[in-house]
Amino acid sequence: MPFLDLLYFLAVAAIGLGLSLMTYRWFAMRYDWPMGTWHRNRPGLPILLGILSVLVGLFFAYGRTQHDLVSGWSIVVVGVLLAILWTGILRVASQVSLIAAPAAAVILMVPVLGGPDALEYHTVRTEVRELRKALEENGAIALPRTGDQQRR
Repeated sequence: MPFLDLLYFLAVAAIGLGLSLMTYRWFAMRYDWPMGTWHRNRPGLPILLGILSVLVGLFFAYGRTQHDLVSGWSIVVVGVLLAILWTGILRVASQVSLIAAPAAAVILMVPVLGGPDALEYHTVRTEVRELRKALEENGAIALPRTGDQQRR
């Protein structure tokens, strides 16, 4: 399926884990679940991180709906399902969201800021190969001769 890619999963994580951050304190207070220091002493920080992560995920989902309606909406639906699973079943796993939600949002912003090829894997060797091929095609360098070609 074309919409199952790295950016899709990052957007789902940003929405799901961000929603978990935003709502965890309320559920923890209501059902007497354990809370971490930030949720207990500084509740505004997790909520702010959650809101920012959800906004980045929704921004990406909206961009996807411009090209593929199903893909964009599925990001939102799967993200909400992830938030329900993450908060409702795993409970204290919400502490992981303090790092994972902003990380997913930041990585999701890389293609927006760096272009669509920003997350492609390239090594130095790949770049050198591509540069050499371009130089050979333009005639800037000649191909090295093998033993048979040198005798002629």
